[in-house]
Amino acid sequence: MAKYRYDLHIHSALSPCADDDMTPVNVVATCSALGIDIMAIADHNAIKNVEAALEVGEALGITVVPAFELQTNEDLHLLCLFPDFDRLSAFHKKINFTDLKNREDIFGRQLVINSDDEIVEIEESLLLTSAEISENEAYALALRYGGVCVPAHVDRDSFGMIAMLGAIPPYYSAVEYSCDGDNAHEVEDIFILHDSDAHTLDSIGKGVHFIDLEEPTAEALISFLINKSKK
Repeated sequence: MAKYRYDLHIHSALSPCADDDMTPVNVVATCSALGIDIMAIADHNAIKNVEAALEVGEALGITVVPAFELQTNEDLHLLCLFPDFDRLSAFHKKINFTDLKNREDIFGRQLVINSDDEIVEIEESLLLTSAEISENEAYALALRYGGVCVPAHVDRDSFGMIAMLGAIPPYYSAVEYSCDGDNAHEVEDIFILHDSDAHTLDSIGKGVHFIDLEEPTAEALISFLINKSKK
């Protein structure tokens, strides 16, 4: 076992609330410069910038975990993590998302950017909507595809599981705190991830947090999170 620095909740320019300079190249390079060993781009309901991040991560020698941030039909957020892009994509395709057109003048642009830092697409569907799946259905479906769902930023009122449901269901073995959380909702006897939920480059890696793993891989991380026993 060894300690590895991580940040598993970073938004790219595909998320309408993130800066346009949050390209996969810039995000992964910033993580590398900060000494982060394991990171994830987790955009709102979307995965189109993950493959570019994986390519950049391989070039820079940093582990990129395939991921996205799912908004369930209860209006709460789940960090969905997978061992490889194929299983992430298969999970994502099983979910029905509300088809509303984005308003760039209100929500901002949603940019798909390749590993050469080129804009290749502007996502037209609004990503800030709830999907047609519940949190418990998403949790079970992720396990079927070898992934794991972690309740995101549970220390916040906004889209946090405790604020929305009143408690963390017992089948979760980990939750996430965000760097800007107000600790309005605290949890006990469960493993806590600490992530930046960064929407700007200067927010990546806020706080220094490490995780003990056998190796710095997506597979080892997900196995740890799935099997992590409550204290």
